[in-house]
Amino acid sequence: MTQGHESTPEVTPTAPGALRLRMDPAPMLDQVKLRATPDLAHALLAQLKEQGADANYAAEFGLDHGHLLIVALMMRDNGAWMTLRTAIEAVANRHQGDRIRIELGDQVIEIEGRITPEAAALLRQVRESYEVDAQGWRAINGGGPTSSQD
Repeated sequence: MTQGHESTPEVTPTAPGALRLRMDPAPMLDQVKLRATPDLAHALLAQLKEQGADANYAAEFGLDHGHLLIVALMMRDNGAWMTLRTAIEAVANRHQGDRIRIELGDQVIEIEGRITPEAAALLRQVRESYEVDAQGWRAINGGGPTSSQD
């Protein structure tokens, strides 16, 4: 994965009005990868940057760029998790009338306008998965690059 792409990748949406967000914890890279439909990715990245998050578009080999864009959110501290939740809720609020499908593995939650208790639970699960994997990565690699601290 290559980070730091400031320009917007050229892609076409999967379907008009379809908003999809897949979250993939990547503790070995000290980040969470957010794969989203283009309109959602653009809005989410803008919101994360507005909040001061360390997030950028990222390239990934083998990904069909016509369907999803990657936003890599660096997980430097615990505040990044609240930033992610706040950004998702702000973007959902701006897309009133559109349902946003949030995925983690085979789990799927849909929200409209705000974070639901189910979506909050899914975000907690992303965090817990990230932290467990980060601890394992640090143990195997003698500290490794991850820096998420409690």
